[in-house]
Amino acid sequence: MNTSEQKISSTHQVTDKIIQILKKNPSISDADLAEQAGLKSEAAARGWRTVAEETIKGWKWGY
Repeated sequence: MNTSEQKISSTHQVTDKIIQILKKNPSISDADLAEQAGLKSEAAARGWRTVAEETIKGWKWGY
């Protein structure tokens, strides 16, 4: 298992899903993100996007 896989396996399941979607399409709209991730609203997608982006930033800093 590489370092990226280890980090992903230690995060929340929804965060993992959002990270994978954002890797494929970083500029995806919140509406499309919600649909692809199976979330109920754009607001939920926005919140999970923030969590995912902060998680990725933490990885870049070695957390």
